[in-house]
Amino acid sequence: MAHIRITYRGFYDIPRTFVTKWRNKLLLFDGHFDENLDDYPDNYSVYELPPALEDRLRTESWENLADLGRFVGRVPVSDVSFDKTRRKTIDDSILRRPGLEWP
Repeated sequence: MAHIRITYRGFYDIPRTFVTKWRNKLLLFDGHFDENLDDYPDNYSVYELPPALEDRLRTESWENLADLGRFVGRVPVSDVSFDKTRRKTIDDSILRRPGLEWP
């Protein structure tokens, strides 16, 4: 079990959309508010983003960021283990679970 740093946008009890770097992959966890559900989803959709986007994430909007990535799978929000502040790190074991498609 290792903790990896996150950068997030949108927080409602937990980060609702965040990016992390794991095994040289830039990953987006997308759990933004769903107008159809009128709630936040139970799962994060996980996308691998092009490495060239890393610098851009600090200064530009994250709107439609998922459209720039490759979908790798979904993970239950409840299974993502955040640090005690819920704002700095996640446990990387969620990324080693079956169901995510790594090349």
